[in-house]
Amino acid sequence: MRSTKTNEEIIEEFKTFENDKMSVVLSTVSTKNEPLTNYSPFVTKDGNYFICISSQLPHYINMIETQKAHALIIEDESKASNIYARKRLYFSVTCVLEEDTENIFKLFDARYGESLSFLREMKDFKVIKLIPSEKSLVLGFGAAYKMDMNGQLVSKNIQHKS
Repeated sequence: MRSTKTNEEIIEEFKTFENDKMSVVLSTVSTKNEPLTNYSPFVTKDGNYFICISSQLPHYINMIETQKAHALIIEDESKASNIYARKRLYFSVTCVLEEDTENIFKLFDARYGESLSFLREMKDFKVIKLIPSEKSLVLGFGAAYKMDMNGQLVSKNIQHKS
């Protein structure tokens, strides 16, 4: 099944895909090459993603030590038309400890309301900035796209073999 979306429509899908998704799945690896996957609520600003997690957890340590992770934002199973074709956005990120935490907490408040405001008071919780590289967006079978760091489509309609 080929997509009939224009390049502009696909770019808009990249920009808005995460708007109704409340968490990002993060895969990390330790300095001993031990993999770990977890998730976190997130906010976005200037094309970057921000998470707030405990510095006591292994995935925080992995991200700080390696400065790398892989991110997946995925459609809820209950909303998918086919379990194999869940819509998803995924990309590698560079992980950096964020210093300007108050402005990021304001974004968390705007997105999640008061439910996460307690994080400000927890001294072990830190904000990590996730800087994405090339992104991939899957909107269904035969509808997979890649976007470069400048927001330009670099690949369209990756085809499956039959």
